[in-house]
Amino acid sequence: MYGLFLCGLGVAQMLGIGASPNYDPGSEHGFVIIQSNIAYFGSLIAIFAGYASVTSDQASGRIRLLLKLPYARWRYVFEKYLGEGLALGTFTALAILGGLTVSATIYGQPPVLTAVTVPLLSIGYLFVWLSFAVATSVVAKTGRQAITVVISVYLLPMAWTLVTPAVSWLVGDDPALFLFVERLLPMNAYFAATNWAIGVPNSHGPARDVLTKVLTDIPRPTTIIVSELFESVPWFLSGWVSVLVLVIWGLVPMLLACRRFATADIA
Repeated sequence: MYGLFLCGLGVAQMLGIGASPNYDPGSEHGFVIIQSNIAYFGSLIAIFAGYASVTSDQASGRIRLLLKLPYARWRYVFEKYLGEGLALGTFTALAILGGLTVSATIYGQPPVLTAVTVPLLSIGYLFVWLSFAVATSVVAKTGRQAITVVISVYLLPMAWTLVTPAVSWLVGDDPALFLFVERLLPMNAYFAATNWAIGVPNSHGPARDVLTKVLTDIPRPTTIIVSELFESVPWFLSGWVSVLVLVIWGLVPMLLACRRFATADIA
């Protein structure tokens, strides 16, 4: 159902059902739609898939039975992640393939490199949330605690004004460092990385908002384009750095969770 929903939603948007872009879309438009749907909807599916895979075992007592066997705890965590990841990645890849087929028919053939990198980054982004959800669920004392932590990180970019004073105090008056801190969040890092892959101006806002700001007179005050602030882009605001941030988010929480879970009392 997830794959059909993701593909159907993207195709409907490409056919003009719902809000239409405020600019004349080109071959990049399919990727713009994929980016938005993966960032907001796909990530939620990944979060709840990772959360449910662990908490269902905790609720049923299956996890206690498994860990009484000669069964390494890191293996349990890894197999949960791998099993859910294979299913999530497969359905996402099929949904993206279907959407890009329709997009190529409507808007023309996209560059081959973009057609490869954007899907890979999108699937990798979902793996980041899956990893974070699984890792948090195996170390949290309760399922409610786990989902609260993960959803809070997911929602933080949308509630950034709440933490702006604290970030400003931390980095001072340096706008480059402020933008870098924003890009440390998974969703913002994904937007920055995929914008780089799509070829839109350097920003950690959704590509649709970036293109609207660049190609029309419609104001987008919350969409920051790096080239409007700096003549020379600081290296830490480059797209490849955002890819590295996603890799760190995907690996570090899982490694820390495996280490802590190895000595946790499951009884």
